[in-house]
Amino acid sequence: PLTVEVVDPELRELFAWVVREGVTNIVRHAHASHCRVSLSADSIEVVDDGIGLDSSGASDGHGLEGLRQRCQDNGADLTAGTPSSGKGTVLRVSARRLSSRLTQDTTR
Repeated sequence: PLTVEVVDPELRELFAWVVREGVTNIVRHAHASHCRVSLSADSIEVVDDGIGLDSSGASDGHGLEGLRQRCQDNGADLTAGTPSSGKGTVLRVSARRLSSRLTQDTTR
């Protein structure tokens, strides 16, 4: 994305953490060739074409654990899985609702 203006201001810091954690995992673990970051007003998605999540059933690790807690504290849900292509990892955070300020702005 070229700008974060589309993102609810109350979610920008959380989404910055998502990018940091997602890209850190890609650089350290994924062996990916490509990465895509997609933003909307209430969600962010980081997708790579790397080796995917650990299929052994191991835990998410401390980074994703911490990110999951941040999401919970900010009224958002984190999902991590395999993209529809069947290769790589998708990390998605979605707000449960937009801020009341943004909702009020759209009803005027």
